Amino acid sequence: MALDTPAVPQPIGRLDRLLAPPCLTVATWLLRLRFRHVLAIAQWAKRRCPQQASAAQATGVNAAIRLAGRYRPHRVACMEVSLATVLLAATQRRSVDWCIGARLMPYAAHAWIEVDGIVVGEPDTRDRPYHVLRRA
Repeated sequence: MALDTPAVPQPIGRLDRLLAPPCLTVATWLLRLRFRHVLAIAQWAKRRCPQQASAAQATGVNAAIRLAGRYRPHRVACMEVSLATVLLAATQRRSVDWCIGARLMPYAAHAWIEVDGIVVGEPDTRDRPYHVLRRA
């Protein structure tokens, strides 16, 4: 089951709107490092957060990141969006699960966030599910 980002724009908090562009920039730069270092940073960000984000909080954070990504001069793909969502949630002392997975037929790799095992901000792909390869 997935919680899609709604077509009707939902209110995005001022703090989310303010912090989303820097988090997206940091995520873009972090993804230039070796993947084990990026994974360690994501795990550290999750460990320092005392509470799991609710589905509504995660959806709002994800929507803020996607909105910030629209104004970037470069491509912002799933890795950047999902890692930036983890970082932005961590600024609010909330944790989300950063998932990286793949599927076969057709082959595709993808990164997304989950809250309590529910995919947030992604279209529902029950007919061709992604299998989690790494979760942070």
